[in-house]
Amino acid sequence: MTSASTKRLGDFLDASPTAFHAVDSMAALLEARGGRRLDEGSAWELEPGALHFVVRGGSSLIAFRPGLLPPQETGFALAGAHTDSPALKARIEKPLSGKGLERAAVEVYGSPILSTWMDRPLALAGRVALRGVADPRRAEDQQAGDRRIEYRLLNLSRPVGVVPNLAIHLNRDVNKGFELNAQTHLPVLVAAGLETPEGAADKGGSAGDEGGSAAASWILRLVARELGVEPEAVLGADLFFVDAQRSVVFGEEGELINAYRLDDLLGCHAILEAFVDAVPARHGQVAVFLDNEEIGSRTARGADSSFLRDILGRICALQGCGTEDFYRALARSFSVSVDVAQAWHPSYAEKFDESYAPLLGGGPALKANANFRYATDAEAEAAFRLLCADAGVGCQKYMSRADIAPGSTIGPMTSAHTGIATVDIGAPLLSMHSARETASLRDHELMTTVLAAHFRSGPRR
Repeated sequence: MTSASTKRLGDFLDASPTAFHAVDSMAALLEARGGRRLDEGSAWELEPGALHFVVRGGSSLIAFRPGLLPPQETGFALAGAHTDSPALKARIEKPLSGKGLERAAVEVYGSPILSTWMDRPLALAGRVALRGVADPRRAEDQQAGDRRIEYRLLNLSRPVGVVPNLAIHLNRDVNKGFELNAQTHLPVLVAAGLETPEGAADKGGSAGDEGGSAAASWILRLVARELGVEPEAVLGADLFFVDAQRSVVFGEEGELINAYRLDDLLGCHAILEAFVDAVPARHGQVAVFLDNEEIGSRTARGADSSFLRDILGRICALQGCGTEDFYRALARSFSVSVDVAQAWHPSYAEKFDESYAPLLGGGPALKANANFRYATDAEAEAAFRLLCADAGVGCQKYMSRADIAPGSTIGPMTSAHTGIATVDIGAPLLSMHSARETASLRDHELMTTVLAAHFRSGPRR
C-alpha cells in the first residue's frame, strides 16, 4: 500500500474505537464526497447515480447510489461488513469501591480473548444519551420539555483504567491456563486513594439503590465531566473500555499492521474506499455496514434485521418498481460479505487444514463451509473467482478443519433475508478477537481493488 492509503487506514482505525465512532467517521467521509444523509422517518427523493446514505441506531450505516437504469433490469452490486468488535462494556452507574480503590464493573460483549485485555491501558468510548436542554426559542423544544434527548459521542483516547492481573506468586498455575470470571476478575481499576471506610467491601448496587452507594460512581462522574453536564443528566450509555494504543505498522518493508478492531474495520474500510471512488453505473451500488455481528446480529440494526431489505425496497419503490420488479431486482443482484479470515499460524499449524489455510500477504480469502456458516456456494464462488481474475487479484480459499466449527459472518443472514446470492470473503488475520490483531497491508490493498471492480462491473447474474 502507498503511504497515503496506509495513513488513511490507520486514521480510520484510530478514530473508530466503537461502532458508533466508525459510523460517524464513515458518515463524515460520505458527506465530504457529496453524500446526502437520509432519515428513515422522512420522505425520500432519490437521484439516479447520486450518493445517499442512511444511519440506523447510530452504529449501522447503508450507503447507496441508485443505478442509472431500472433496478429490475440491472440489480444491485452490494458489499457488506460489520462495525462492532468484542469488547468490555462499562456499567457506569455501578460503583465498586473499597480499601481506597474504585473499579468499574463490565459486561463481556461478544467473545474476546480475555487474557489479552489484562494489564493493558484502557480508554473509554461510545455513545451517551443526555437529558437535552430546552431552547426557549425553539417551539419543538418547548413542547418536548424535559423529555428531549441528546446523543453525544465520547472518546477518551487517553487511558482511564486497567484490569490488573494477580501476582504469579499468588497464582502459580496462571501460565497453565486460568479462567477469568467477568463478575469478579474483569472490573476495571479506575481510581485509587479514595476515602472509604477501613475494611469496606465493594458495593455492587447502582447509585441510589438500596444497599448501594448514594454517590455517583467515579466513572459516571468522569463521563459527565467530559461532556460538561451533571451526572443526573446522563440518561443512558453504550460505553466500552477499549484499547488505548494506536495502530502500528511494522515489518521489513512496513507490510504488516497491528491494531485494535481489525475485525472487522478492515472490511469496513476496504468497502468504503472502493465505494466512494466508484462512479455511477447502470446497476445500483450498495455499501452495507452493520452492528452487532459479534453477538448474533439479532438486533434492529444487525444483519438479522429488516434494515437492508427496507433500504433496498425503498430504493426500488422510488425508482418506480412494483412488487414483482422488486423481487426481480433482488434476483439479479450479487453481494460480497467481507469479514476477516483465520490466517495460517506457524505456532499452531495443527489447527488448520493445510490445503485451505490462507497466508498473510496472499490476497483475499474466499470462505466456504458445508453447513453455511458462510454464505458461499459454488455459484457465488465462481462469480467471485471471475471477479478476481478480471481485477488481476489472486484468490486464496479458507475452510476450517473438518473437526472444527468456524465462526460466521453477516453473509448468511443478509442472504437469507433478501434472497441475494452472496459470497463470503476476508483478509487473513492473526489473533482474531484479541485486543490487538495483525494483518497484511498488501491483503487490504488487494481487497480494496477487487471490491472496486465489483462496484464497477456490477452483479454477475
